[in-house]
Amino acid sequence: MVEVAVIVLMGIFAILAIQSRFLRLSVIYLAVFSLLGAFLYLLYAAPELAIAEAVIGSGLVTLLYLAALKRTRVYTVGVVSDAHRNHITDSYIEHVERSKALREIRRFFRRREFEVQVVYVSVSLEDALVDDAYDLVIAEDEQGLAAFTDDESYVMLELEMMFQMHGTESEMRFVRYSPEGVL
Repeated sequence: MVEVAVIVLMGIFAILAIQSRFLRLSVIYLAVFSLLGAFLYLLYAAPELAIAEAVIGSGLVTLLYLAALKRTRVYTVGVVSDAHRNHITDSYIEHVERSKALREIRRFFRRREFEVQVVYVSVSLEDALVDDAYDLVIAEDEQGLAAFTDDESYVMLELEMMFQMHGTESEMRFVRYSPEGVL
């Protein structure tokens, strides 16, 4: 009876690992799956296999998966506004966070399992563009929002194409620049 329950649980965690939308959650499901496999080996009186499965399957493989996931790129988006340069208020942050453009940018990166870090910067646009800390710089001016992207970034090119092809409702114009200056 216990064996059947463990096998059913293994099947459930295998399906959860495959169907999970987030890789980190899949790693957790795979670790639980491996621990259940080790427990099943114990039930079948094979302690050496149980130890090997627990150490290799749950321990080492999980650490390798997590190390690989840690290498996942974090994209830093710097938000610059000349009007709010000296005083960034909570209402301004809420205004930008609620904008359709920023929601679409977040959704774009989430679908590709990238992590987005939005930073509100109180420096000039020129200073933000030469700073290597930002992968994407969004500036708000009288014409609306403009996204300044590095001319060598393929992910940012894909983001620009997404905005153009899907005909999103947000008004976002893209400006490609090189680290030496705006093109």
